[in-house]
Amino acid sequence: MKRLYIDSYTGRLTRSDLYLVDLTLKDGTLYKDLEPRRLFPVSNTEMYISLLDEHEKEIALVRDLKELDPGSAEVLRACFREYYRIPRITRLVESVDRFGSLTWTVETESGPARFRIRNRHNDIKHLAGNRILVRDTNDNRYEIADWTQLDTASRRKLFAYL
Repeated sequence: MKRLYIDSYTGRLTRSDLYLVDLTLKDGTLYKDLEPRRLFPVSNTEMYISLLDEHEKEIALVRDLKELDPGSAEVLRACFREYYRIPRITRLVESVDRFGSLTWTVETESGPARFRIRNRHNDIKHLAGNRILVRDTNDNRYEIADWTQLDTASRRKLFAYL
């Protein structure tokens, strides 16, 4: 089957649920309750978005959100804000290292959090620019959008593990 690419000329997206969208093609064909998924959720958030049906079969692909009409692009961004919600760490309050496991107490944009990190070498990743991604023992992810914006005490605690 030939892959269907969606842009502002071929289709329009509307939100049908918190994480789901409906796709209406130019010819009037309607696909309901598709699940948008980023193929590169960390490194390329605005490109290559797969639209999956309830059987996880790809119905269509969006190459770039810039190719969609503004309304459709915002529908996808709204779904992703909910689905890929990653709390942003604004302050590292405490870091305790016991028996090879770290326990961090942090402040996030969503409030305080406390979590354990199993493997500091695999679960604390320095990404492009000043961005840091942290994964806890429950596979929850936390982000430090720009470590240079952290206070001095937080940076000291963080750099002990980078």
